[in-house]
Amino acid sequence: MRSLHPSSRCLATLAIGLVPWAVHAGCPIPPDATASASAGPVQARWSTEPAQVQVGEPFVMRVELCPAAAKLLRVDATMPEHRHGMNYQPSVKPLGQGLWQVEGMVWHMAGRWELKLDTELNGVAHRLAPSVTLK
Repeated sequence: MRSLHPSSRCLATLAIGLVPWAVHAGCPIPPDATASASAGPVQARWSTEPAQVQVGEPFVMRVELCPAAAKLLRVDATMPEHRHGMNYQPSVKPLGQGLWQVEGMVWHMAGRWELKLDTELNGVAHRLAPSVTLK
């Protein structure tokens, strides 16, 4: 298993520190932004609806990619310590201008989840893999 670069980690309770979706600061994403990650030239930040994710309850992610030309191809999440992932396959929908909506997210256990945001920029794949702790 590959290790995550420290700048791609977001170890925080999902109930705390998520950027409200109404805030759209654009690119580049500030390095101190909560709920954010980067891989190569691609940066992402996200918020959830509802803002406080509950164990076993569906939620929606709204993702902003920088640069806006990047495409969000797929989103998944796993629990590395438990060696399993989600029980559902989320869908990804473009909203335009680098914004994406991910529906069908359900984290069925509390603990550390590793998000997998598969992106593409100029024909090159980039995986952003931040960690998030759900309490």
